[in-house]
Order: sequence, then C-alpha cells, then structure tokens
Amino acid sequence: MRMNSRGYLASLAVMALSSVACGDVDPEEAVTISQGVYGMTSYVNDVCSSGCEREPRSMTLLVKSLPQDMDVASVTSNKDGFYEAALGLGDYRICTTFGRCTDFSVGINEVVRLDYEMSVGPGWSR
Repeated sequence: MRMNSRGYLASLAVMALSSVACGDVDPEEAVTISQGVYGMTSYVNDVCSSGCEREPRSMTLLVKSLPQDMDVASVTSNKDGFYEAALGLGDYRICTTFGRCTDFSVGINEVVRLDYEMSVGPGWSR
C-alpha cells in the first residue's frame, strides 16, 4: 500500500503527539534549580504479557535533613513525573509517602538526580 504525502504528514503528526502525550520529558533540560535534588517518578506494571512499559507517575516526595531527621521539603512530581526541590548544602533523606527512602548529599552548586520507579523492582536510582 502506498501512502500519499498527506497520509505521511498525518502519520508524523500522530507520532509526534503520542510522544508528547507519553510524558517524554528530559529532566536535564527541565531543571531550574542550581542546588538541590531533581528526578523522575514512574510506574511499571509488573503484570504485563511482554515488555512492560514505564509510565510517568505523579508522586509526593518528602525530604528530611540528616542526622536530625527533620522535614525540610515536600514536593509533588508533575504529570510527566518530573520533580525538583531547592536545598541547602547538607545530607538528606528523600522518601515516598509509602516509606521507600534513600539518602543523598548536596554539595555547593550541586544538583543531584534521583529517579524513583514504583514497581516490584529497584525503587530509587541515581
């Protein structure tokens, strides 16, 4: 079957819109902070027939200072799964609202990337 130029352009438009709708965000380009933590939150359905797809997922994350374990920030990732929180120099723990946590440190003018995948798998990753 031959596709005319109008059909070809329509196909390209659909592909472009689908990639935008899937939440294809480059977190490296989305960062606006100069010091703190940022990343992506996603969900993987582990009950799939083949090639489980990672989907962006909005989640609320809590940041605590260490060693005091005091709340310093609460941030909710957007519909594309992107989040960021400006933080001062120091040691921190970031947690999901369901208790999955990881520790990290922020240096001078450092932005730390931490991604969270909600599934039976890895959880937090750098």
